[in-house]
Amino acid sequence: MRVGAGLWNLQQSAMVPRSSAATYRGFIDEARRLEALGYDSLWLSEHHFFYDGYCPAVLTAASAALSATTRLRVGTGMLLLPLQEGERVARAAAQLSAASGGRFDLGVGLGYRDVEFDGKGLAKKDRLARSRTSLAAIARVAEPAGVTVWNGSATPAGVARAGARGQGVVLSGGNPLSLVRELAAAHRAGWEEAGRPGAARPRVSALRNVWLTSDSAERDAVLEYQRASYVLYAGLGWSVKATGDTPEMDFRADVDAAVAAAVATTIVGDRHEVLDGLREVAEAGVDDVILRVMIEGAPTPAVFDMLGRFADEVMPELDGLEAA
Repeated sequence: MRVGAGLWNLQQSAMVPRSSAATYRGFIDEARRLEALGYDSLWLSEHHFFYDGYCPAVLTAASAALSATTRLRVGTGMLLLPLQEGERVARAAAQLSAASGGRFDLGVGLGYRDVEFDGKGLAKKDRLARSRTSLAAIARVAEPAGVTVWNGSATPAGVARAGARGQGVVLSGGNPLSLVRELAAAHRAGWEEAGRPGAARPRVSALRNVWLTSDSAERDAVLEYQRASYVLYAGLGWSVKATGDTPEMDFRADVDAAVAAAVATTIVGDRHEVLDGLREVAEAGVDDVILRVMIEGAPTPAVFDMLGRFADEVMPELDGLEAA
């Protein structure tokens, strides 16, 4: 199991007020620190027209992190593909891969916020068609240049399409384990039914809310950070449809229930508790984990202190952990 961290979104919120310049300078330093701790990857997130400066240009931010590091992979989780010009994304991804020695991962998603499509003068109903056109450009230009492509989706049909293309998926940190299990199975089925393109099964990566601590006060604080981070999703309008054993999570219709369900996914505790939780994630079909630790209100020094403990105490135990 490979371990990354995210999601960096370069926000300047009321809980963590900083100037844009300080935020982006800090991001470069944090990329270097993450690499020094031995993590495999760093992941960025994109949104547009949000009040707190949420990063609208993840390729530019990714290039800065790649230029400041030598081993760390940098991925977009996700670049909102229908809002972009596909040929430009494909060329930029190929250039980033070439300049970084193949360390750039392109994660793409459909987007879901009406304001983002309206602000770009695009019809949300066209997002799937636009994405397909852009994915064709990526397949033609970026993938032959060595770019690893990941897809973001919370539906079995979406992840199955990614599997059929031989591409990996990155699953949301708010997904209950039951949904993770169903999506991982759909992804594998899509790959198998398409004739196993690429020969090697594309990987399933999942953001998970993880925090290593033996301190009860820190545990309580972390759960509050998680709660605050998911309250933001009400403003973003995020929702997940009911799938199989997993009920709907709608941050617009029932904020309290959706936030509670998302916070309940948190793996928090000592080394043994965290390892047990990650084994369950692997048994659900997940190959790689992205620790969702850059969350609303969590002080950066506390985040990196925890990341250091995790690297020392947990990562050595994950080398032989494989998806079921």
